[in-house]
This record gives sequence, structure tokens and C-alpha cells, in this order.
Amino acid sequence: MDAAPSPQADDEAFLRQFMLGERALLRFILRYVPAAADARDVLQETLVTLWAKRAEFDATREFLPWACGIARFKVREFWRRQPRWEAFARDDLMDLIDRRAHEQADELSLRGEKLRDCLAKLPPAQRATLDGYYRDDETVESLALREGRSPDAVYKSLQRIRRSLLDCIERSLRTEGVLPQP
Repeated sequence: MDAAPSPQADDEAFLRQFMLGERALLRFILRYVPAAADARDVLQETLVTLWAKRAEFDATREFLPWACGIARFKVREFWRRQPRWEAFARDDLMDLIDRRAHEQADELSLRGEKLRDCLAKLPPAQRATLDGYYRDDETVESLALREGRSPDAVYKSLQRIRRSLLDCIERSLRTEGVLPQP
């Protein structure tokens, strides 16, 4: 006779699932709340609710769709609570955003592929700056200290890198005939 998993084992399995899906869940939230700091707040609130409802999670089903369903409610709560987001709290807005995301999925996937190609072409110093800012959540001030530059120089560098990546992506898409020539 097999023993039922302990509550601690269930909690550990739940945390593993969450940690594997955390970045995807944040990307899902960013679809509706594009300000990164606000999206992280919604992610935190989502995690608290997921943890409270962990006993309701059916381990035979996929974690991410369940977590995204809860995140949708947290996004709506956020929209209603924040005066600057209140106008977004319409019931049909999420559906509209979802439809647009579905319509653009192929193009966004292709752009993501081209972005990865363009990132691989960046000089190591630019890649380190970009990774520090976006992947490691370093502040501009922290990057400036680490790189021995002023914060303004780091801001300008990030702006130039982003522009360079956009140009690289669009050049690649034009070469493949996805975008019209200028």
C-alpha cells in the first residue's frame, strides 16, 4: 500500500511548479500590465493567492493555465484599484487583448527568434549591460557603478542598444520579405 504524499512534499512540488512557470506567468501578466514594477506587484499578489489555493490545484493538470486564470483575476483587481489603470477594468478589454495576442502570435514568435539572433551578435559589453538591466533587474545606477560610467551614459547606451536591436530585427524581417522595404 502506497502512502499518500506528505503535505510538505505537496508544498515542495507546488513550489517547483511555480518556479518553473514564474517567468511565463510574469510574461502573461505583462500582456495586461506593461509597467514592469506593476506587473511584478500583480505577480506577487498572484503568488500569494496561488499559495493559499494550492490545495485546490489538481496535480494531474498543467500548472500554468491554472495560474494564469488566477492571474487574470489579479490583473482585473489591480486595474480596479489603481486610478491610472481604472479605465482598463472593462470586462471586454482582456478579451480584446487576448484576441490581438492570438492574431499576432506568429509575427511575435518570428520577432522573438530574430531578437535572439540579434542578441547573439551584440558585443559582450553591450550584452552584459542589457542582461544586467533586463535579466538581473539591476538599476541604472548599479550598472553605472559596475561599468564605471555615469547613469546618463548607461541610459543612453541602453537606448542605443535597443535601437540597434530593433533595426537588426527589422532588417532581418525585410530580408525575408516579412516587412516591406523602406
